[in-house]
Amino acid sequence: MLKRFEVENFKGFEKRLVFDFTAKDYKFNEMLQQNGIVNKAIVYGKNGTGKSSLGIAVFDIVSHLTDRRGIDPIYKQNYKNLNTSADSNVFFKYVFKFENDEVEYEYEKSALESLVSEKVTVNGKTIVDYSFFTGMRYIDKDIEPNLRLDLFDNKMSIVKYMYRNVSLQVPQISRMAEFCNNMLWYRSLSEGNNYAGFTNGTTSLQEGLYASGKIKEFERFLHENGVDYRLKIVEFNGVHKLMAVFNDGREATFESVASTGTMALYLFFFWKITAFDKIKFLFIDEFDAFLHYEASENLVMLLNKEMGFQTVLTTHNTDLMTNKLTRPDCCFIMTDGRITCLRDATDRELREGHNLEKLYKGGEFNA
Repeated sequence: MLKRFEVENFKGFEKRLVFDFTAKDYKFNEMLQQNGIVNKAIVYGKNGTGKSSLGIAVFDIVSHLTDRRGIDPIYKQNYKNLNTSADSNVFFKYVFKFENDEVEYEYEKSALESLVSEKVTVNGKTIVDYSFFTGMRYIDKDIEPNLRLDLFDNKMSIVKYMYRNVSLQVPQISRMAEFCNNMLWYRSLSEGNNYAGFTNGTTSLQEGLYASGKIKEFERFLHENGVDYRLKIVEFNGVHKLMAVFNDGREATFESVASTGTMALYLFFFWKITAFDKIKFLFIDEFDAFLHYEASENLVMLLNKEMGFQTVLTTHNTDLMTNKLTRPDCCFIMTDGRITCLRDATDRELREGHNLEKLYKGGEFNA
């Protein structure tokens, strides 16, 4: 699991931002944490505070360390913060917890695909501390004899090379890389759907639904979220189309009659049936931008039951800020350059009976 994430000089994050998933000692909704780490997080914040940039930053490691689909380059424009000097570097740090092992991985870049340095620490022991330019380089003595340093320039990650090379593998680093291979980010907004991580290829929603054979389950899912359609899949020239069937037998393509919110539910269901049994980390940006509040609650409750992966949701919907669905240590507020859980944003001792939304709107939390 991801225990802590830090980023600096990236897009709107001029100063060091720390996203700490350390759970607090609450005796309710205990399934929202695992082994002392928040497993289900919800991030709130005003427009422009960096909620979307947070997800893009967290997923930098996917394009950097794996061959999975990266974040679309359009979202990585102005990769380096424009308030800092041109010769400053972008900094990322990830702390992972796997049972009794803790892996820290940090790296700096001068640009999107230009590494400056990498450092890996496993349970407090430095494995790699490598600068591509200054000559300050340390490689663990058990690894160095098998590492061809002459192969490297600042476009190739030493850590990625180690993971791919059997003779260089460190179990904890391999586990970190496998975690990154199974991270998924997606968003469904007015400009269309986009995703990163988890897979290299692309599969249409309709082909994915057809391959799963779960069209009736999709009908039930829509019904549970207030949308009633009778559906079937037909084939046109080798391409499968999802059709909505009306009372008099007439048919129309699902996409032509579904609302924006219904299409957002469709996208969620697609990832549910194709990815939820495999992924380790899920980040949904503006997950309920087009959803009725009851559908938003339903999706949060559904995700809360998914114990196999860590989840981060961004939203403006403060109706979700309730201890029925979450906890004070699982709700985070983003302000300019900071992200703080509700528990750490007030001197008040927050309890299960508190109305978190009311406190939030009343200005209780100083993030």
